[in-house]
Amino acid sequence: MNKLILVLLATAMAAVAQPAKVSGELTVDGKATKLTHVYAYLTQGFFDKEKNDTVVLLTNGPLTEAQFRDEMTLRKLARDGKLCFVKESINDLGQIVNYTVGHGDFRMSPSGASTDHVFEGKADGKTISGKVLTKVTQKSMDAHKYTYSATFTASILPREKPAPNKK
Repeated sequence: MNKLILVLLATAMAAVAQPAKVSGELTVDGKATKLTHVYAYLTQGFFDKEKNDTVVLLTNGPLTEAQFRDEMTLRKLARDGKLCFVKESINDLGQIVNYTVGHGDFRMSPSGASTDHVFEGKADGKTISGKVLTKVTQKSMDAHKYTYSATFTASILPREKPAPNKK
């Protein structure tokens, strides 16, 4: 009986924990880099601080949670040629409200908001799946042309807990 309960519990947990999957690429100046890892987590709303946005990060290599939650670390890894990434902040209406693209060729990572960066998919607070893409070729501040397109599925991690106040 106890074995049966453990098997049922393990099966239920496996069904809830959806494995992260990604298929796509970031192309800069005609050279494509496969995006092989996806991370998703909740963060304070970009425009509405009372709501959550979902950050989706697509990369060409593995990262720790501390790395994928830290914008400065991501930009440094990209600048040093150690990582390529596409980071999207998606609001509860499914709109990209902010994006960042990291690549070793960029002196400055393209970022901001644009209707040319699109999310097509769904999020339920626990998982997010769909596709992100650029509708047309984009140009970085230092004149590099880039596009990306990727489909993905990922579990959404909760918001990071604020650091305790030091007194």
